[in-house]
Amino acid sequence: MPDELEVGDRAPNFELPACYGYKAGASSPSAEEKVKVSLKDFEDKKWVVLAFYRQDSSPEDTRLMVGFNEWNRKFKTREVEVLGCSWNGVNAHQQFIEVFQFGFTLLADEHKKVTDLYGVIKEEEDLGDMVKYIERTTFVIDKTGMIRGIWKNPEDLREHPASIWEFIQKEKK
Repeated sequence: MPDELEVGDRAPNFELPACYGYKAGASSPSAEEKVKVSLKDFEDKKWVVLAFYRQDSSPEDTRLMVGFNEWNRKFKTREVEVLGCSWNGVNAHQQFIEVFQFGFTLLADEHKKVTDLYGVIKEEEDLGDMVKYIERTTFVIDKTGMIRGIWKNPEDLREHPASIWEFIQKEKK
């Protein structure tokens, strides 16, 4: 397991299969085949909010992602790209996006490489077995690739995106 990432560290680059959210005015999200998104795609262009969550359509994660969707337009006005990431595959992400009409991209980390790179995999005992899960964590990454903020296990999932927005308003000049 890599050292825990901290504010000021360079964010590890990644390239993952992805599912784009709804574009303004479009009737359905992009269902392009074999889309890959890399952190380098945003270098020197945009800040990135990278939100790791456990599972598409679970009540808690739906609350978190719906919250990010509500704030997504504001993030876009500040040239900030919101990316959600879980272990679900592209097909599950496609369905999650369609049901809740998300306007941002979801990344499919089915092989658990990026969640491991970012140190968000945790383990706990469940009925005598050790079970791995994603610790809900949000990283704010500037356009140079530096981590500007980290939030772990936010308590109020619905309001969490608002606190990220406030942070970006202060940090991004």
